[in-house]
Amino acid sequence: MSVCAQSTARVVRVKDGDTYVLADGSNTFTARLLKIDAPELKQKSGMEAYRFVNGTIAGKMVGYTGTAKDRYGRTLVSITINGLRLDSLIIRNGWAWHYLNYDNETMLDNAMQQAISDSLGLWACGNASVCPPWLYRGYNAKNKIRYCKGCSL
Repeated sequence: MSVCAQSTARVVRVKDGDTYVLADGSNTFTARLLKIDAPELKQKSGMEAYRFVNGTIAGKMVGYTGTAKDRYGRTLVSITINGLRLDSLIIRNGWAWHYLNYDNETMLDNAMQQAISDSLGLWACGNASVCPPWLYRGYNAKNKIRYCKGCSL
């Protein structure tokens, strides 16, 4: 898929904080939100991130722009809901990281720093207690327990 104009779709299912099933007419596809990385469902704060996103977009019409497919066949997208950027909403509420390996947008970095300062979402115990999902995915079970405990609020 090449960069295209914004389309609209209904959110059929939220899989986790950054992956969704969208229905654009008769076309249903799995979409991965660009620019953020949310905790995995089994990771500390993963279910909370899922609940936040699910409550925000499940069953609703969203605007999206697809850019390409990732190695898992998911369409990489930017999404807006009610004129607001979903990536910004998720980050500002403290439920995802700005994915700096793939994006350098200052506004999203500032939103993440503000969520950290305000101790929102996964940042409730500060940034030393969180385990980024890109590390979590690479750890074996022993290291997940050792390095990804999170805080106990």
